[in-house]
Amino acid sequence: MQLRLSLAALAIITSMSAQAEDFVSVQFLQYDENENRTSVSAPSIMINKDFGTDYTLNVSFVADAVSGASRNYYDASSGASAFSRGANVDSADVEYSNVEYSDTRLAGSALLTTRFENRDELTVGISRSTESDFYSNEVSAEYMHWLSASKNNSITAGVSYQSNQVLRQCPTIGVDGCSGASESMDVTALNAQVSYFQNIDSESYAKISLFYSNDDGYLSNPYLNVVRNYTEGGTAEIVADTRPDSKIASGVALKYANALTDEIALHLSYRYYNDDWDITSHTLDSDIYYQANADWLFKLGLRSYTQSEAKFYSGEKDYFTNEIYASSDQRLSNFNALTYKTGLDYKIDKDLSVNFDANFYDQSTGLSATYFVTGITYNF
Repeated sequence: MQLRLSLAALAIITSMSAQAEDFVSVQFLQYDENENRTSVSAPSIMINKDFGTDYTLNVSFVADAVSGASRNYYDASSGASAFSRGANVDSADVEYSNVEYSDTRLAGSALLTTRFENRDELTVGISRSTESDFYSNEVSAEYMHWLSASKNNSITAGVSYQSNQVLRQCPTIGVDGCSGASESMDVTALNAQVSYFQNIDSESYAKISLFYSNDDGYLSNPYLNVVRNYTEGGTAEIVADTRPDSKIASGVALKYANALTDEIALHLSYRYYNDDWDITSHTLDSDIYYQANADWLFKLGLRSYTQSEAKFYSGEKDYFTNEIYASSDQRLSNFNALTYKTGLDYKIDKDLSVNFDANFYDQSTGLSATYFVTGITYNF
């Protein structure tokens, strides 16, 4: 027979066999980095609707307003712009500091889950995202097969394909191969994953996932610059970030959840990632949930992340000369980071609940950020 989960497990762990609910959830995210860097305001809405017991439709929409400044190399004599580039600029004019930017993003997605007679599930999805210089379309499919009549273990396989367009600005004729006109660059991304899920007992479950991704096309950042052939007291070249046109990655993710008591549950996860840019990362995530009563749920968590640097990365302005690939993007550097998480959910009545989450992010590069999520969910 199917395992019966405790109150804490039902409320916190969310077994894969649990029936979906009809709900509308409106959320707002505010993300802010230190030193007046990136700031993101993102309202979103999600609607989940069951059609009988065999079909569930999930639709979501988000609008991001992004502003702030990003650290970049530029020619100070031309002004603090991402496109302040040029060959043989005065080395004294090479600056590395914040360059202002702003953008908006609109994104939407739809997922349809179909349950068959044996209660296996097929989920297909589409999504689209647009920015001033980036357009993305994605299709996905995932199949979940129960391995036993008790519905205690399952295997899931999924795949997604993304087709993107990046608008590459070319303001300086003769620099970085630019003709003086903007051009649209293509990027594709293929992702695949297979997972095994197991209910261990009435209080816990475990899950293991293997994943693979293959990105192809224009993978450079059109707004970031690097410095080549820097000579102290002489000249330097400020040119665009240049990365390989493909990246293959793979890894494994492990998750374990346990309702320690009727009120307290623990979630643990680990993710290992490796790609052919020589980036290897390890992510450890731990969350504790406390169900104070039928109305209040409190959350506390810690996330640890560490990664090695890409083989074509350097943050030094006098490092690059004639290398094919070069980037000074700190996101490709060797760093570690901690995220401190806290939150609460409050059930106003049987159909209405509110949530609030506060997170603090601290990176070894000097970057830190806070982000808050608050929202309301209505079950209908």
